[in-house]
Amino acid sequence: MDDTALFRLIGSISRQATSDINQQVRSLGLSNNLFIYLMRIVEHEDLTQAELVHLTRIDKTTLSRALSQLEGRGYIVRVPDAHDRKFKHVRPTGKAKSVYPQIKALEQGYVERAMSGLTAGQRQELHIILNQIDLNLQ
Repeated sequence: MDDTALFRLIGSISRQATSDINQQVRSLGLSNNLFIYLMRIVEHEDLTQAELVHLTRIDKTTLSRALSQLEGRGYIVRVPDAHDRKFKHVRPTGKAKSVYPQIKALEQGYVERAMSGLTAGQRQELHIILNQIDLNLQ
């Protein structure tokens, strides 16, 4: 397999995983990748939007639209920074915290299925390789 085919395979796996989980969380009103942002917000409470952009590696406009949807559905609140009102902090609501365990369990089950059949050594090697690719792209 050449490098281009390998890189495309990595992308395909990522898109498939996102699509599959999107289908599973649709009933919660979290389709179209909203679950990704919601999970990061619950896991890292009180992020600024700029920090969330960095964490999710999504452009500001797309993230802003997603946050508006999450806010409209009652999953988050955006609070202006006390010292600099141009910065907004993103905080999960009780609703977000209550659905998080369900979404996390879906994600964990998916990861376990995807990684089944790999030894601990293979998982560690894959982790090292993917981290190096990630560093190369930053």
